[in-house]
Amino acid sequence: MAEYLVSHVKKEPCGDGVHRHIEGVCLYSSKVHYTRAAVVASINSGNMWYTHVNGAKQARIRPITRCPRCSAAPYITTRADNEVDNNLDNLPEC
Repeated sequence: MAEYLVSHVKKEPCGDGVHRHIEGVCLYSSKVHYTRAAVVASINSGNMWYTHVNGAKQARIRPITRCPRCSAAPYITTRADNEVDNNLDNLPEC
């Protein structure tokens, strides 16, 4: 089992033209890009993915069926907590 630390996200416009959702993520150490589908496949095979923000605790990334605002699937998220900086949606763009 491997552990991956994500420091940036790549967002794309949704077909509704109203919001931007996560297309993929970039790793902390190497800035390598992984699509949502690749992250979900990795999690499903037993690997752990976390956000990494200096000064904030790590937040575990988990798969969900689809984007909460549109039909983009599969999708990834972090559970909301009291720390805004470590939320996957709030990471800087790749």
